[in-house]
Amino acid sequence: MPGHGPSILSEVDSANRVRLSKARAELRMKAHVDETTLMSAYRRYAGHLYQYASESIGAALAEQRHVVVVSGGYGLLLADEPIGMYERRFVLSDWPNGVLEECLLNYACRSGIRFVMAVMSSTTNYAKLIKRVSWSSAGLAATLVSPVSDGGGAMVKVPRAEGQAVSQLIEAGLKKAWHSSDGLGLKICTLGGATCL
Repeated sequence: MPGHGPSILSEVDSANRVRLSKARAELRMKAHVDETTLMSAYRRYAGHLYQYASESIGAALAEQRHVVVVSGGYGLLLADEPIGMYERRFVLSDWPNGVLEECLLNYACRSGIRFVMAVMSSTTNYAKLIKRVSWSSAGLAATLVSPVSDGGGAMVKVPRAEGQAVSQLIEAGLKKAWHSSDGLGLKICTLGGATCL
């Protein structure tokens, strides 16, 4: 466990806590995890998504709203969970089958969450994870919101659009007609169903 502060490990049941802790420990060396300096996850990450979303995430946390991060080095994190540095992109096969899915469901159910909205590119391992969760079996509604990029520069424009979408979602809600500053629209899919807009 990284240190003092909130942790998803304390928010899931004991079986999931053990499974996620073990999976983190097994990946630790491969991910080059260095916890000599800890920082809240949403402040630690510096990519385009967090450049645009971190202020809004901080405001959401201050209002005690739930924000979970999918992480290459830790699997799942509360947004304000203290973490160290690591060098690992999120690869679904790094994590034992079902552990992250079960932790997400368990966290949501134990926290009284009834609706989940995930903002991430639809073709990534992040989205593959979210799509594999059996949301409806737990009585949860879930939606995947993905920026749509048809042109060049997607490596910058999509994460920037994700950050702007997260910020908009937290501050005022997110509508299908929303567009990023680069003009990217959204694909919105109901998970556990076939609805995509």
